[in-house]
Amino acid sequence: MNENRTQTAATAPLAAHSAAIAAIVDQLGAATVAVRGRHGSVASGVVWQDGLVVTAAHVFRRPPANVTLIGAAGKSIEAALVGVDASTDIAVFRLSGQHGTAAIVPGDAAGVRAGHFAIAVGRSIEGDLIASAGMVNRATGQWQTWLGGSLDRLIRLDGGVYDGLSGAPVADASGAVIGIATSALSRSYGIVVPASTVSRVVAALLANGHVSRPWLGIGAQPVPLPASAGQGASPAGAGLLISSLAPGGPAERAGLLIGDIVVRAAGQVAADLRALRSALAAHVGKSATLSVLRGGAAKEFQVEVGEWPAERHCC
Repeated sequence: MNENRTQTAATAPLAAHSAAIAAIVDQLGAATVAVRGRHGSVASGVVWQDGLVVTAAHVFRRPPANVTLIGAAGKSIEAALVGVDASTDIAVFRLSGQHGTAAIVPGDAAGVRAGHFAIAVGRSIEGDLIASAGMVNRATGQWQTWLGGSLDRLIRLDGGVYDGLSGAPVADASGAVIGIATSALSRSYGIVVPASTVSRVVAALLANGHVSRPWLGIGAQPVPLPASAGQGASPAGAGLLISSLAPGGPAERAGLLIGDIVVRAAGQVAADLRALRSALAAHVGKSATLSVLRGGAAKEFQVEVGEWPAERHCC
């Protein structure tokens, strides 16, 4: 009798912890759906705001105009495509009719640190809840994906994302949703697209059907700056050598030439392509100053920054 009481007292904290995790799963699960992708692939989705589901874009080759989502108990829910941003792996669908699925309340990922608890909650294609828990492996500042998308923070999970959990909401230990899980933005780790980034992308897709990104019409590669340039040109000691120009593109129209070295864009150091895109992100459709070296001489050009459609893969 005493031994049983001792075991109960010893396991009570573990049981309470287990029950708390299950409660988070139930809470987030009420807003999750399963999504059928190409070749039988499955993702999860979450009702991010009333009537709008966010899921992982990479499970589709080309997202269909309409999809059938799977809710609790295998309930079918029809939805229509709003838009896709492949560079942040986000696809948004609008639910049809009386779907009866409540939206989550996005949390704040700004305070997430390495070692923090993280739990992803999704749904199987049969309609059952699925979940995975672990810890944050790394959390740092703004990060650009390999497709040029901008995440407000890099939140890397300790391991990958299980099949079916891309697109799933990720919560912290309090149950607050810090973002969306994806397996598509890193070969080795799961990535959490922060809630602030998801909301920003959703707003852009609702307004324009796409996310605007800067385009100059150049091919470029990082090169060390000549010693004569001095640190004033670029504290990073590097710039971007223009190797090609798109005919009629913004850079060519502004007078830039192959062989010019871009050292600053809109007042920010442009030591690599990611830095260049970040510097020009707020200047799509506007004029920006490019500081370049031409034959060792410093020059400045005013460029009307264009928009980078998804099919373009240069700058």
